[in-house]
Amino acid sequence: MRNSLLALVVLFVLFEIICWIFIRFPVEPLRTLDLNNEIPGFKKNVRLIFDKDQVRYLDWTGGEKPAGTVRILCVGGWATLGMLQTAEDTWWGQLHSRLKERVKPEGLKIETAARGFERVGITGIAAATAPLIERLKPDVIILNTGYDDVIIHSAVYVYDKAKAAQMPAPARPSAVKAFVLKISQSARFRRWWTADTEVKKMQNELGRKDVYKKFFDEKREMVRSLPRHEGIPRRAGTNDPLPEYLDGLTAFKDMAAANGASLVLTGEASLHDSVMNLTEESTLLAYIALREPEPNGNVAAARPNPKWVMNEMERFADAAAKFAADNKLPWLDLNDKVERSTDNFFSDVLLTDAGAAAAGELLAPVVEPVVKAKGK
Repeated sequence: MRNSLLALVVLFVLFEIICWIFIRFPVEPLRTLDLNNEIPGFKKNVRLIFDKDQVRYLDWTGGEKPAGTVRILCVGGWATLGMLQTAEDTWWGQLHSRLKERVKPEGLKIETAARGFERVGITGIAAATAPLIERLKPDVIILNTGYDDVIIHSAVYVYDKAKAAQMPAPARPSAVKAFVLKISQSARFRRWWTADTEVKKMQNELGRKDVYKKFFDEKREMVRSLPRHEGIPRRAGTNDPLPEYLDGLTAFKDMAAANGASLVLTGEASLHDSVMNLTEESTLLAYIALREPEPNGNVAAARPNPKWVMNEMERFADAAAKFAADNKLPWLDLNDKVERSTDNFFSDVLLTDAGAAAAGELLAPVVEPVVKAKGK
């Protein structure tokens, strides 16, 4: 028994030595997923690289920030998630490439990370982003929101002033686990093996030809089967989600200040318009719950009038613009600047590669002075 234990200890020590010298496993292994979809507006073969928190990166070195580097964290909804795009082709990837060229004469380098969410309001996004900001320590945070906060709240929504403060934060990582991962290649290998197993399962499910194409085709069919709804009257103090949106902006302002980061606010671009043609309207995926879900999960839903969505987004953008002005924050509303067309939008807010390029071009001159100021 003693010899067996000694042999295991020796093997463990040998494995640690060999790995430290020849094959160092990362503390946070990245996942790689290859997609294959024939969808207009996107490249057919797309590689997604992300970490355990679904964060995606461009030129991110990890560890201590190199001298002369400005780190940017982009946070938002579906367009930021960019599930059909390589990192370089998303709006934040297009912004990244343009900023690199703009700050090169200053001797600065740019590292960008992004986290996108699907049908999550700004208060939920704030709660999920808080530990990411602490972990990644960005110099600049770009928040691209608006659309989900307009459509995800049901017709019977009631504003809760305490909601933002009561959102449960994700569990903080264990200090003991972090220490073990720092000193042990065996612990890192185990984490890498687990991540690799998860990715292989995802690749088998999502990597097949046209999986996402079929997903969106079926989702559109489901949405088209819903009744049309002209819009939900939002009354201040009762069922209006705008105060909650402002609470979320305040939460991000406070998180940025607490972590020494500069905050840039942007309004999410949307295809919704008062003069949409039938082709454009057929691409929409928006639906609104008419009541809270039943215990079995069933919920009555309807397709909102695109004009109502457009007007609501303009109302939210006006409030965000005032918030930015009051707090001296940079602000750009992409919703009235990225041309509303099927060339730029795959659906409500999912930007095609062309739409993402347009957004990146618009954002670059707004973000550039912020980046240069943080690089001084």
